[in-house]
Amino acid sequence: MSHPPSKPAGLKRWRIGANVLFQTIIVGVIVLMINYIGFNRYKRWDLSRSNKYALSELTKKFLRSLKKEVKIYVFFSPTSQSAGSELYYDLQNLLKEYEFAGRRKVQVENIDPYRNLTRTRELQLKYNFAAAENLVILDYENRKRILRVAEMAEYDPPGMFSETPQVRAFRGEQVITSALIELAENKETKIGFITGHGEPGLGNGSPLARFQEYVQRQNIKLEPLVLANLARVPTDFAALVLAGPKYDLGQRDVSLLRNYWNEQGRMLILLDPKVKTPNLVQFLAEFGIRPDPDLIVTQFKTGIEEQSVTLDVYAQFLPETAFLRALSQATGFFPGGTCSLSTDEAKITQEGLTMTKALTPAAPDYWGDKDEALFSRQTITYAQGIDLPPPLYFGVAIEKGAIKDARVQLHSSSRMIILGNADFLRTESLSESPPDIDFALLSVNWLADREQLLAIAPKPARTFTLNLSDAQMNEIVLLTVAGIPMLIAFLGVGVWSLRRR
Repeated sequence: MSHPPSKPAGLKRWRIGANVLFQTIIVGVIVLMINYIGFNRYKRWDLSRSNKYALSELTKKFLRSLKKEVKIYVFFSPTSQSAGSELYYDLQNLLKEYEFAGRRKVQVENIDPYRNLTRTRELQLKYNFAAAENLVILDYENRKRILRVAEMAEYDPPGMFSETPQVRAFRGEQVITSALIELAENKETKIGFITGHGEPGLGNGSPLARFQEYVQRQNIKLEPLVLANLARVPTDFAALVLAGPKYDLGQRDVSLLRNYWNEQGRMLILLDPKVKTPNLVQFLAEFGIRPDPDLIVTQFKTGIEEQSVTLDVYAQFLPETAFLRALSQATGFFPGGTCSLSTDEAKITQEGLTMTKALTPAAPDYWGDKDEALFSRQTITYAQGIDLPPPLYFGVAIEKGAIKDARVQLHSSSRMIILGNADFLRTESLSESPPDIDFALLSVNWLADREQLLAIAPKPARTFTLNLSDAQMNEIVLLTVAGIPMLIAFLGVGVWSLRRR
């Protein structure tokens, strides 16, 4: 019986080797593909209790829009005792989020000035800084910003038994994103702050110092503007702010504002209802907006059968005003006196304006009192037929000549925001109500065609407390003192008996 000739052994080994090599290549390609997809198409979730390091949509959108690489140098030692040393791990975790969100456009380098002496000296010569404090340096296209870590938190004053202040809120994202915006834009937006009619000033010691500080973090400069010194409002101002004038505007001032509006101007007008300003009221009437001669008030109990009236208004931000939708679930605080605003729909239509209502009292028991509520010594009550019933509105936004296509970003329209309250911008009010800060910045950015730069709220430091009953505490003590040692002893006896066999 004859057998078919077998293939040479060398050919078999060659085919087996080629098959193994081919399989190895396939496995290698699969591993590379998995790693590539995992590196470029990953998804991350923040499952922490307070989302302390989760970046806002503003920051994520901005980082995606970067054209060039951002280099972030962190001069911070974990053993540092300088100001801001308690923020070391907060800052590290936050910058990791910047790296992930910016993909390859954000490069973070950590330098310990006590260990990396050569690198520290090299960058000191390049950026001209002293290494005595904890710093973050941002470098974008050879433009730099040096940030102090100690300024990235808000602190409570030291307590009775503590000499060190406690961190109330971490605002690292606010500070870093604001600085990056300034570097990327490479220009400063200017807003004119009208003075000369008794408005509060700017600068150190101003009641608006906190507002000015937050606006500057948005890469916006507030510049005092005296209308009496001008023939026309300069076109390099992105918007104007008129904040609670104590005296009425002159006819020439009104004429300048009218011409500015007609040249696609932007204005934020805050009214003081305790002051009579007929020329300013007449100017607003040209746009179908009329400040009512009232004060928005409500009653609250001060005792079992005693009631009082407050001028403080807790307000709801209305989502029909598009740039305020992010605040639709928040409550604002507007103290000191607020007047309601009436709208003339026919006049608004005649002028070709788009008007949306922005603010209304958060509760239905507010009314517009016309009986000099501020100066009356008697308990104020609602007078039917005289006072204004709810619903009341004290904030409106108007626009003329807007392009409806959201993809078009042109300064092609006139915009105005009118509020029946000016005191909410004061430092003490903004400190009490964080939503008011967001509202002020959203308003300013909308007027300046920067509505995509939403305000970033500070992340409050939250403490977690676990309340246990005496029975639960006894169970924990029994488990840790007796249960765990007994479990280990039981396992030891089991292992010993198995080895004995």
